[in-house]
Amino acid sequence: MINGNVNEFLDTLSTGQELVFAYKNRKLFLQGWYENGKHFMVLDQWESSIIPFEGYIWEVSADSMYECAEAFLDAPIFDGKKFWEVERQIEWLDG
Repeated sequence: MINGNVNEFLDTLSTGQELVFAYKNRKLFLQGWYENGKHFMVLDQWESSIIPFEGYIWEVSADSMYECAEAFLDAPIFDGKKFWEVERQIEWLDG
């Protein structure tokens, strides 16, 4: 991970706190929250106001924030690759 410690990134991820990071010059925003008995996590492009909103890049709901974080790590959302396959190319912008 560029500009950050991957373990700290994972700790932040597992609690649903906001994360801003870049992958291949694309600035991304990840956040989680709890609502009506479910945990949610979404990934969006940081400057989404520039591009008309057509939905999140990725989203999930689960029984715990940990499950949301695990789903994020297992999702092939980085050009068809999972987080651990591209971790060294991700730049943590707010870490």
